[in-house]
Amino acid sequence: MIDFRISNLIFYFILIFIISSNIAFNSIYFDLTLISCLIIYVLKWNETNWIICVVLFLLGIYSDILVSTPFGYTSSLFLCFYLIDRVGNYLSIPSNTNIRFTIFLLLMLILFSINYFTIYFIYNTPISLLINIIPFMVVISLYYPLDFIISSIQNKYVRIK
Repeated sequence: MIDFRISNLIFYFILIFIISSNIAFNSIYFDLTLISCLIIYVLKWNETNWIICVVLFLLGIYSDILVSTPFGYTSSLFLCFYLIDRVGNYLSIPSNTNIRFTIFLLLMLILFSINYFTIYFIYNTPISLLINIIPFMVVISLYYPLDFIISSIQNKYVRIK
């Protein structure tokens, strides 16, 4: 049922560690939830399995409980990035890193816009655009290094096998 390959277990534990660290390393400049979304998007999942969606949903609920965000916020983000990755794989986009980066960039800009306008209009709180955009820019700048690291780990596992 669950994909228990060594490389995937490593990434499950990395996601759990990052989500658990979210409460201790809460900062204006780093949003560990967005970094977790980046890891989910960059991972090359071997197969489409509904259990992965359940695990990502439960990890999102766990993150929501730790950080005190509304239930379903983080789960929606995780599942959205997983869905975009799966659609990209279905359309044979994973071979080109630049196209995947462009899709990720557009998704981040949409997420930033929704986040910023929700805070500004619904909560009626003026917040600096610079303070709000910094975590998104940090995650966008981490795309290529994290993609290289994860690809190296996954390719090493495939060569050994």
